[in-house]
Amino acid sequence: MIPHLPDGLRSWPPQAIAALGAAGISAAVVLAGQATGQSDAAVASVGSMAVLAALFTAMGALILANLQRHTVGLLLALAGITALVEVLAVSWASWLPLAWISQWAWWPPFGLIFLALLFFPDGRLPSKRWRGLAGLLVILSVTITGALAVAALDHPRTLATALTEFTPRAQFLVRVAIIGGLLTLASGVAVLVSLWRRWRTSQGETRSQLACLLAGAVLLLIGLALDTLAVPGGWALAALALPVAMTVAVLRFRLYDLDQVVDRTLVWLVMTLLVIVGFVVLVTMLRTLTQQHDDSTASLAATGVIAVTFDPLRRRVQGTVDHLVFGDRNDPYTFMATIGGITENAGRPDDVLPSLMAAVARSLRLPYVGAELPGPHGPEIVAGHGRAEVELEAFAMMSRGEQVGRLLAAPRTRSGRFSPTERRLLENAARHAAVAAEATRLIVDLRDSRESLVVAREEERRSLRRDLHDGLGPTLAGMAMQLSAARRMVTDQERAAALLADLAGDLQQCTTEMRQVVDQLRPPALDGGLAPAIRMMCRRFAEADVVLEQDVADDLGALPAAVETAAYRILSEALTNVVRHSAATACRIAVVRDNSLRITVRDNGTGINPQARRGEGLDSMRARTSELGGIFSIGDVPGGGTEIRVMLPLPLAVRGNEVGGQKC
Repeated sequence: MIPHLPDGLRSWPPQAIAALGAAGISAAVVLAGQATGQSDAAVASVGSMAVLAALFTAMGALILANLQRHTVGLLLALAGITALVEVLAVSWASWLPLAWISQWAWWPPFGLIFLALLFFPDGRLPSKRWRGLAGLLVILSVTITGALAVAALDHPRTLATALTEFTPRAQFLVRVAIIGGLLTLASGVAVLVSLWRRWRTSQGETRSQLACLLAGAVLLLIGLALDTLAVPGGWALAALALPVAMTVAVLRFRLYDLDQVVDRTLVWLVMTLLVIVGFVVLVTMLRTLTQQHDDSTASLAATGVIAVTFDPLRRRVQGTVDHLVFGDRNDPYTFMATIGGITENAGRPDDVLPSLMAAVARSLRLPYVGAELPGPHGPEIVAGHGRAEVELEAFAMMSRGEQVGRLLAAPRTRSGRFSPTERRLLENAARHAAVAAEATRLIVDLRDSRESLVVAREEERRSLRRDLHDGLGPTLAGMAMQLSAARRMVTDQERAAALLADLAGDLQQCTTEMRQVVDQLRPPALDGGLAPAIRMMCRRFAEADVVLEQDVADDLGALPAAVETAAYRILSEALTNVVRHSAATACRIAVVRDNSLRITVRDNGTGINPQARRGEGLDSMRARTSELGGIFSIGDVPGGGTEIRVMLPLPLAVRGNEVGGQKC
């Protein structure tokens, strides 16, 4: 008949129930062994090991009950169960097979605990690079356990306690186990390094989980220190600290204000160590100086010195730990000086907001700080630092009585609360950010205005050219033909012919000048689009002794007149420089469109002469690029030659146009 499970256990996964069942059965067997006197007298009390085994098993089962197949829970449960096997074997060591097991079963829990710390807190390795360390820990644990198990065949009752009289085989295997143990300790240091790196780079909830583990480690050290000093309860604190801290962190049981716990615990620990060390050092020095063997006078004097210096020293330690945990929260002057320096010393106005958000996040140890400004399609975050894992709190950015945006900040803990001091500092930071946001908005407006002016100018030129080309040009040409006809019809042909010939010549010159004006307004080659115009240009330059390679799409899509004109003029000037000045034999041009129009011209010529006077062509290309808010760069090519890169931004209205094409 299947036993009836209590309602609370029905939802528990089999792994958790199995772990608890194994722990309960083992505890019963251990108690039976102790009660019947089956333990080996040569082995010390198993009480400490039993408590630790029960704790790790219970905590692992609790994790598995809430998070099935969580790696940390599985490893903690396995560590507890293997420790229970050791306790069981020691409790029944009068039976030889179990005595043999007791000589080597004590090692696996250590390797499993190191593995659990490596996978802490989310059950995954920090990165793929740590797989080697995890594999090494497994190999070392198996090797050490196997070496001890084989060595214990020769000494089934005394391997863990005997110091001499080992058989040669046992001596060799014990040395292997010792070397493996040293390597495991070194690997343990690497595990601690991985935890420290996670602490330094993590934010939000992960940082709170690591803070919980750090608090447990501090309590473990405190418990060991108290136990060494024979203080009652010290060992219990040390035993509970690590497994309970890991379980609380993994299950995220209200990870609120753990930074405050860590802060106060670290201050208490540091001050305790300083007082103990200071007292011992002062007493030793005073005894040496006074050459007295009576400690009462030296102790009294040392106590007085410590009493006088305790409070200033505590404030110094508190400030250092506060800065480590909370940043500049308790030092408003430093915080304001930091963000003030950013607004004063920023190189470009566009860089102020990102730098300011990063400085606020680092100074207050916040997981995320961002700036939200109004956009064409609603509010949008224009600058941010970190990652938001909790609900953000907004602080208004006011400039001249108008809200220009919001500063968004994520609290350090899941409680979602800022302290009054943090709130005041964030409000001050929002005021500084408002100035930067206003400047950024003005810069964006200025750029949009300048781009609109350039686009409007080019559109007007295109319209004017069309009117001149389609209206005035044909009219003048028709007048010239009419005058020619009139010259043939007049009676005084000699005089009329001369007059009309002069008039026809003037009209012809007017037509030529008008065509030159039309061509200057907009290159006629662009009437068919930018891509055909570029290919026509390349054919014209192909007559020179330069091999031209083109990488231009068949259709670059609809482009603003300003972008088409600038791209054509820049390419024309660049190819002219290649032919006239570079002494190149080959040149490659590429024109690519995405959210911008990107132009690349690369030749294999002599490169840039730093001593040569800068020509008007480069200035013209830079000016045309700058007018549209683009980026122009020129530099030498490794192996010889010059490369020009141009990026011309496209308005939002035409960015989404699909274009297709292939290499020419």
